[in-house]
Amino acid sequence: MDQIYFTADLHFGHPNILKHSPKRPYSDTVDIVAHDEWLLDLWCSTVGKRDTVYILGDLTFLKSVDAHRLLEKLPGKKFLIEGNHDGSIRAYHNYFKEVYQITEMRFKPTVAPFLKEDFGVVMCHYPMVTWNQKPRGSVMLHGHSHGKLDEYNAQSMDLRFDVGIDGELANLRFLTLEDIYNAATEKITQYKCNSFAEYAKNNYRGEVK
Repeated sequence: MDQIYFTADLHFGHPNILKHSPKRPYSDTVDIVAHDEWLLDLWCSTVGKRDTVYILGDLTFLKSVDAHRLLEKLPGKKFLIEGNHDGSIRAYHNYFKEVYQITEMRFKPTVAPFLKEDFGVVMCHYPMVTWNQKPRGSVMLHGHSHGKLDEYNAQSMDLRFDVGIDGELANLRFLTLEDIYNAATEKITQYKCNSFAEYAKNNYRGEVK
């Protein structure tokens, strides 16, 4: 089965990211060239030509020409949800299937057999407190926070997850749809709920549908 991946906050070509992301390789030397080679190898060794990647913002800080060269090297069917550091790739929308500010998807068991029900996700670079279909059990995926909202997300009743590469869930890798589904399922199971709709009904009282 072709894979569906989610990632965010890769920050190709952004030396300052290494000062704030100590878990990343080469953060101790702030060697952005070696870091970018590691990141490119991670992408190419993970994502196949037929796989789908949802990039939830901040793909690259490279200038236009170098950003173009980078995009030519990245395999997979790419969907970009724009972040605040994606200005240099706005001229290259042809490298993406679609480009959004925010989007939502509903994944079905016919596409991903491990799903026990339709699985709705809303994707935005920025974390949201409320989102479309939240009271019906949809999940919010975001980046931007570099793991700094992990504890907040964990303690919140909301089904919201940081898919950024620096976050606890990703832990310096790309997340699959199954990873996301398993994390969301683990959370609702803690509250003895059998479906996302049941979880939302029990825990989102008063929210507008």
